[in-house]
Amino acid sequence: MEVTLWHYVLPPIVGSVIGFTADTIALKMLFRPYRPYFVFGRQIPLTPGIFPRGQARFAKKVATTLTDKLLTPEEVQRIARRLLTPEQLQQGIRWILLYGLGELSNVEQRERLAGGLGHLLRHLFESSLPNWTAELGRSTFTEQALSRLFDSVLLPLQVSRAQADAIAGWINESILTPELLRQALVNGLAPSAVEELDRQARERSQGGYWLLANVIGVKGPLTRLKEFCRDQPEQARGLFADVLNNIRLKDRVSDLLVNVSFQKLPPDTREATKTQLVSALKQALTAAIPEFSQRLGENIDWQTQAAGLLEKSVTSEAILGYIDPIAAEGSRVLDQYLSRELEQLVGKFLPALGLEEVVIEKINQTSPAELEDAIQGVARSELRALPYVGAFVGFFAGFVEMFLLVYVLPMLAGG
Repeated sequence: MEVTLWHYVLPPIVGSVIGFTADTIALKMLFRPYRPYFVFGRQIPLTPGIFPRGQARFAKKVATTLTDKLLTPEEVQRIARRLLTPEQLQQGIRWILLYGLGELSNVEQRERLAGGLGHLLRHLFESSLPNWTAELGRSTFTEQALSRLFDSVLLPLQVSRAQADAIAGWINESILTPELLRQALVNGLAPSAVEELDRQARERSQGGYWLLANVIGVKGPLTRLKEFCRDQPEQARGLFADVLNNIRLKDRVSDLLVNVSFQKLPPDTREATKTQLVSALKQALTAAIPEFSQRLGENIDWQTQAAGLLEKSVTSEAILGYIDPIAAEGSRVLDQYLSRELEQLVGKFLPALGLEEVVIEKINQTSPAELEDAIQGVARSELRALPYVGAFVGFFAGFVEMFLLVYVLPMLAGG
């Protein structure tokens, strides 16, 4: 066989063209055609392309890799701890508080918030708080807690001499004053009350007091005492001041307070007092406090109160001074909570997000053309290089073919 120049040149050139063309067609067939084609009712093989045909499997694989290998609970927890530092938490809380105050500056926003806040307060005082206190009063835990409170607080309670003197001084100066005693006698000694006292004295007195009560009676002295207190207030106040000073009321009250202690009571009396006190408190929780709370809720315009509170919070400069301390304390508490509960929160948070389902849905909703653009956008240079790699491989394969045709086959034929 006569060897010409074409035997050396043509095989590498043809191999390069075939390699370049094959890789180019293969890249196109990854994504195209975008839809299946049919001839005589039968689907043409390799239509649609590889990615459109296996888009559901591709989406499932990407989602599984993302959730199992990339966004693991440990990785999310590490990212969260890096982002949620105490400083960033403090800045976030501070921004929320300032944003809330800024929103309250809008009159319409403040009115709407006042309406909701007023409704909440009304519901709290008229319904929630009475139900809660009533339920608390019926609970056996409340009785046990009140008993422990009596044993730990009231039973060992002892008033010191300084405290007793302070309390006695307050009683002497604010409660049992000469003017209050005078007013009490003027208002208390009404004609009906004087008649009743006179009748009780006549019926219950004995011996010489019976004779005094039935002959002289107490009606006349009590009436004259009332007239004296009413008509001569200055003299009455002076008289009562002398009486209180002579009986040393402050010292007596102070001595009484110092000597008062539940521990000095007999055991039976102490237990009876404890039982009565606990029962009275439970009764108050069951009936008195709920009724009082409900009446309070009905008699207060909660929307007006809420509006006034919001107005003060916006216009008061002192509120701004509390922003930073509240943010600092809130970030400290929140950081401690996250340190304890972040692992459990992430464990509940990730399944609730449904990342795998979201990724699968988004990829399945992406058209083949958009998917092609996305993948080529990420690996454009690598994909463009593949046809040239194919051309190089084809050139090398053509060179091997030329070597076999020119040198190896003649040797085998000659042998």
